[in-house]
Amino acid sequence: MKKYILMPVLAALSLAGTAVQAQDFDNKPVVNVSNDKENLNFTIGARFMMDGAYYHSDFTPVKSGAAITDARIRTSLSYEDWYFYADFDFSKGKFSQKNIFLQYTLQGMKGNHLFKAGYYNNPATMANNTSRGSLHFISRSAASNALSTGRELGLSYIFYNDHFFANQGVFAENKYNNQIDGYQGVSFGGRWIWRPVNNDDATFHVGATFRYANIATGEAQGGNVLKTSLDLGTSLETYTDPTTEFVSATLPWAKNVYDVGAEFLYKNDNFFARGEYMYKYVTKERDDEALFEANLGSIDSWTTLESWQAGNPLGANSFHGAYVEAGYKIFGNSYQYSNSDALLKGLDGRSLEVVARYSYVGLNDIRSGEKYVLGRDQYYPEGLLKDYPATSKSIGGGNMHSATLGVNYAFNKFAQVMLSYTYNRLDRDKYPSDKNFHVLQARLMFQF
Repeated sequence: MKKYILMPVLAALSLAGTAVQAQDFDNKPVVNVSNDKENLNFTIGARFMMDGAYYHSDFTPVKSGAAITDARIRTSLSYEDWYFYADFDFSKGKFSQKNIFLQYTLQGMKGNHLFKAGYYNNPATMANNTSRGSLHFISRSAASNALSTGRELGLSYIFYNDHFFANQGVFAENKYNNQIDGYQGVSFGGRWIWRPVNNDDATFHVGATFRYANIATGEAQGGNVLKTSLDLGTSLETYTDPTTEFVSATLPWAKNVYDVGAEFLYKNDNFFARGEYMYKYVTKERDDEALFEANLGSIDSWTTLESWQAGNPLGANSFHGAYVEAGYKIFGNSYQYSNSDALLKGLDGRSLEVVARYSYVGLNDIRSGEKYVLGRDQYYPEGLLKDYPATSKSIGGGNMHSATLGVNYAFNKFAQVMLSYTYNRLDRDKYPSDKNFHVLQARLMFQF
């Protein structure tokens, strides 16, 4: 058995005696070695993305330049109805684990049934389940980056046929269970799609998404109180300088997170349009009495629990965002749709397309009457600058509108160049001098 494991690895690395196939820029690894005796099929591949970007801003500078934004080794192993996939990233000069999962497929019973376990994207979003290798834009939308979750450790059940798709699972909050304090949080996520039109000429789907997460990891405070937190943020729809400085929010004491979304997708041979709406609601929870007692006798001491609570108000927050994008293929093979993933695939072979997108993300949740004081980086009720109440319920993470135009050219099934211009309009009290951000960027991508 050892020789059957060693032989495909050596063969793949030497590219000798292999069969190469590809469907789009997010196909499974294509250097293929089969072992008919053991009914095993091993593949290995790679993906590389090099981006360059020029940024122009009103006041605060953004770092123009070039960067390796993705560099991966991709592998898979299939045996009968079992499929194992793993890929590993080296783009920042260090090892980073990406997708790694085991999947079992059962056919019949009015469709296909898949059981999946490992580390992969939570299903509660269309954008984040579309791999970067199949994107028709250099970056996902700001709304997706800020409000959608990414990879989590979990178990999923997936069903699909020509007209329906359902993907739901349970996930762990921290894949390594290496939080500072607390225990492993848990989340549930799902995506449900109906395809009233799905044939060789066109596909149209509508769907809904939902995610619930219970945050149970954090850092112990006075009185052995666990302080949880949730960070939200997005770049300026670029990877060369991926800073989230301009659109970001930290929510202390976050406890329950509810994500609700809706999506649509349409494609025919030469045109596609798709979009999502995302709403996030975050409740908060803390042990007020324990924190109040821990402060007794200190400089932060309060007379009564009620006065402490008045000076440290706590409330839920809500945010939302959306995007709509479209593409037109000037020449090349037809746009393809994956029934098993309910996603649009990437370009297939020599192709030229033009694309456009509008997106909006809202991380401002400011209470009526509250005013922001820049020198203290804090909101104050009724616009009055005073020491108490010491904190505010307002979150000023920033609202941003973004518009993108792009052109993509695929030389063949493996090499592609992308060029785009993005205009971002920012509204954030913390950056009063920054309103307009212009992003011109390009990408060279190779994948097999």
